[in-house]
Formats: sequence, structure tokens, C-alpha cells
Amino acid sequence: MRVITVLEHESVPVVSDGEADRRLLLGDNGEAPLWLMEAEAVRLLGINDLRPGFCERTATGVRFAHYCGVLRLGSVVIEVLPKTGMGNARLPEEVGGARRALLMMLSTVSKLRLTAMDHVGQSTVRAPLLEIFVQAFLQCALDQARRGLLFRYLVRTDNLTVAKGRFHVHGHIRENLARPHLLHCEFDEFTANNPYNHAVRAALDVCRPWVGTSQGHRMWIEAHARFADISSVRMRASDVAKLHRDRTTRHYEPLLDWCGLLLGLLNPSLRAGPEKAPGLLFDMNRLFEAYVQHIEARDAAPGRRVRTQEASRHLATSGDTPAFTLKPDISVWKRHSNGAEEVIRIVDAKWKRVDPGQPNWNVSESDLYQLLAYAVRYECSHLELVYPAPDAPSSDTTHPVFRIDSPALSTPVMVHIRTVFLNALARQTDA
Repeated sequence: MRVITVLEHESVPVVSDGEADRRLLLGDNGEAPLWLMEAEAVRLLGINDLRPGFCERTATGVRFAHYCGVLRLGSVVIEVLPKTGMGNARLPEEVGGARRALLMMLSTVSKLRLTAMDHVGQSTVRAPLLEIFVQAFLQCALDQARRGLLFRYLVRTDNLTVAKGRFHVHGHIRENLARPHLLHCEFDEFTANNPYNHAVRAALDVCRPWVGTSQGHRMWIEAHARFADISSVRMRASDVAKLHRDRTTRHYEPLLDWCGLLLGLLNPSLRAGPEKAPGLLFDMNRLFEAYVQHIEARDAAPGRRVRTQEASRHLATSGDTPAFTLKPDISVWKRHSNGAEEVIRIVDAKWKRVDPGQPNWNVSESDLYQLLAYAVRYECSHLELVYPAPDAPSSDTTHPVFRIDSPALSTPVMVHIRTVFLNALARQTDA
């Protein structure tokens, strides 16, 4: 099984089957095996049916877009990391920082329980994403097992020496005619050997080959021992999704989420329908937007309400029909004493690179036009564009502020540029 690590917007060359056999036989001289076979490239391009714009074919290979995460193509596992550096070429130290930034954003805003990411060390950022996800699942399974497994009443039918539940006459005659000392009974059994724990046991079985560290081995052995009394049942990710969820299973939901994801990713042979490339992929535009929303909600002042794409309005009308829906990523509202609310700030998160060394920091004109439309429709004069920053700003760095004056506006519109230092995400837990 080959593991390929690529960065967002990076291209992977596609080689012929003969060249691929030669590289597999001779190795890659210690370098990362950054290449794909033609069949793997075809399957990779097929992901565009589910994730439009995930990748595109180039003259020499396949170029990735803004989705990051991990996916499996038969004997190849590909991890796609966000591009965090300023240059187009990959830097040696960039992979670890990119993996760290992605993990910290996921641990902050994703429903996935990444408890293993609370303290991200240097050894962690060197491991592939899949191995990190497996370790997070193992930690989640161990935490749940220490608190107690989920028990359920299941209907069982068995031959017993003492009557229990309901006695089945026809079943008794059919099975115990020559064994009069047994009774054929149907009864309810309160047991941990139920479909919820079957899912955990199935996920433990499929993730075993992906445990690569000594700590991971210890965690897997302990988790397997705690679920040793659970029957090993073959399950699909769709089977996990069909499990009934209610308030009694709420504490199991993070663990079940991991089971569904890992079973879909590591056990593709059991997937129904045509074979696809299973994966755990995240749209970086949405992930960064969710992270900025988290920051705004966390830092909101008293009396301020943060809304996320809730206050939608239409920019124009065509006759009586509204046209051009506006939906800001984040809007901050102030409540007055009379109960009325007004928007005092609008924030738009953009997963794009800005360059402090360029005029206007290379801020896109279309981004500014979008903010201007918000200012007019929401009558808000304070707007912000938030971008990821590859490097920490120096003490003398001044973020630009664009002032827009117009007779149609009662007050000048001020568009502030903000940046989030990606590599600082991982350091928040180190402090």
C-alpha cells in the first residue's frame, strides 16, 4: 500500500504501467512515491462526480483543487493537505505545518472527535492523516469503553434447561424431541453484543493494518481487549448509518461517526453499488469559513449576536420577484433596548492567499465588490475580509483598510483586511 502526500493545487504525474512496475521494483531512492498509474488517475477523476472540482487532468498528470483530506484508490492512499506557504513549490517543512493546521481546524469545528489532537507533537505531524484518524478513533473507542459499553435488549431464541421468557411449543417439538431436558424459549437479553458495538468491532478489525506507531499498537490492543466479547460481524458504512439514534445513544454518536467513516474508507470491497474511491474529504472554503465563524462566536462581546448565513436578503427585484440572494458568511448584530436589532459588522471568510508584498495585498476585486453589495443592502459600513496567512505578521505589518465613498452611501464604507496565521492554530494548544 503506497501513501502519497500532496498539497492543495499540486499536480501528481501519471506514469505508464511499465514505469509504475519499475518504480515499485526499484523504489524511489528514498523520495516520496509521488506518481499515479493511469487506472488510478481515472478513478481519481471520477471523484468529480461527487465532489465537483476536486481535481482536473493536465498534460502530464492530475492537479488537485481545494479539497483536503484522505482517500483510497485500491492500493494507493492519497492525503491532500492545505497549501500554507507563499511559494508555489513545496517546501520541506511545509507538509508538517499543513497537516497541523488542517488537524487543528478540524478539531475545532468538525463533528469528528479528535481528542488525540489536543496536544499535537512533532511525531504526530509526520504521520499520514489516515494513521492520525485511526488513532483518534482508537482514543474515542477507549474513552467510551472506560465509561461503559452500550447495552441493548435483544430478542434471542435458545434451548434452555429452565424456562425463560416465552415457551415455543412448535420449536420445542422440532428441536428437542429427543432432548426432553431442554426447553425452546424466546426471551429478551440485555447485552453489549448488539449492532452498535458490532460497528465498533468491525472498525477495529479494518483499521488494524493502519496502526503504525508503538503507541497506536498499545491503544489498538487495549481497545480490542475491551471489545473482545463482541461478535465480529461484517458491516458497511451504510449499516452504521442505519443504526437508530436517540437520546440513549447520544454518548455513542462520536464513536459511531468514526466507525462509519473508517468502514467506508478502509473497507471499500463491502461498499454497495459501483466501486468508487472512498475518502474523508473537506472543502477548505467551508472549513476555513467554519473556523472563522468559531472565532467570531467565541470572541463576541456581550450584547452582540453572531449569525452565520442566517440573515439572507435579496439584492434586487425583477418586478415582484426577488433576485440575487445575499447571504453573508458572518454577521454581527446589536440588540437595542427597544428589542430591535441592527447589523454592525459583516465578515466574509475567503480561503485564498494574499501577499503583503503586492499592491493591495492581491485582494481580489470580486471579493471587494461582494462586500460592497453587502454594505448597500444591509446598510452596514464596517466590513471585513478574512484570509489565511502563511506567515506570522511582523510587528510593522499594517493590514490594509479600503475606504469606499459614494453619494449613494450615507457614511463611508470601510473594508478591513484580516488574516489568520495558520501555523498558529497548532500552537494554541502548546501555550
